[in-house]
Amino acid sequence: MSLESITSFLHKAWLGTTNLVLGLAGMACLWLGVFSLWSGKDLSAAATGLTAGLVLLLAASIERFEVLKGLGMEARTRKLDEAISQTTATLAQLREWAEMSSDLFISMASNAGRFDAAPTTEEAYEIAERVRQNLKSIGSSEEVIKKTMSPWVSITSGDLARKLLDDVQKKVDLGVQHWDIQLRNYPMPVAAGDPEHQLILDNRNRYLNYQTQHLRRVHEWPIGTHSTELRRIVESVPLLDETDRKELREMISPWLPRLDFLAINCNLSDKEAWFAYLREEPDTISKLLPK
Repeated sequence: MSLESITSFLHKAWLGTTNLVLGLAGMACLWLGVFSLWSGKDLSAAATGLTAGLVLLLAASIERFEVLKGLGMEARTRKLDEAISQTTATLAQLREWAEMSSDLFISMASNAGRFDAAPTTEEAYEIAERVRQNLKSIGSSEEVIKKTMSPWVSITSGDLARKLLDDVQKKVDLGVQHWDIQLRNYPMPVAAGDPEHQLILDNRNRYLNYQTQHLRRVHEWPIGTHSTELRRIVESVPLLDETDRKELREMISPWLPRLDFLAINCNLSDKEAWFAYLREEPDTISKLLPK
């Protein structure tokens, strides 16, 4: 047995003996006080006995009160520490929001009235990520986060869709130019009801109507429909050679799952590919999206 364990045993034995003696003495004093009070012979002795008995019993159990007091103080201290930690975390979150709001305010104030005031894709992504992380840190639900992020998701999806549709627009422009040349070179005068001339006019108008009805409505597409709309547009371009249509399919194909991922997760699956494509960096794109 070690010296420490012997010392602890002796200390407990001493406390136990002391408490027993004090407890017995206190009970004896209480008994004498109660007896004197009951007999009515000496009221002062009864009061002294009762007081002494209570004091001795209190002394016999004083360490119990100290333990209870210690436990209470520990619990209160723990609650106070938790409250301080929560307050510190809240202040940190408020600081994050204040910093982000300040950045946005300065940016808007500095760019007011300028035509190039819109943030770049990278800047918009950075802001969106900070908002997402802050909302997560304060325990916002996924529904709230998605609702808050939806403007960024819609704009980012639309930017990519419009960029992809540039190649479709080029095909449509070539079609319009082709039929314009046919009209200019058509023998004059044109007889009324000439079916060949009317066919040329109809084909040219098909391209123009398609351009108005489909290629200029990207801003109307709801979140989650961009991949479907792009497929529909590629398959419905009028009078398009099958080789050209296949080329357009291959052009939009790698981006369709990325658009779906953005709509579902409110995030970019591979941000560098998005940034490079929207910045029109073909060399980078060829590395990130190999054919």
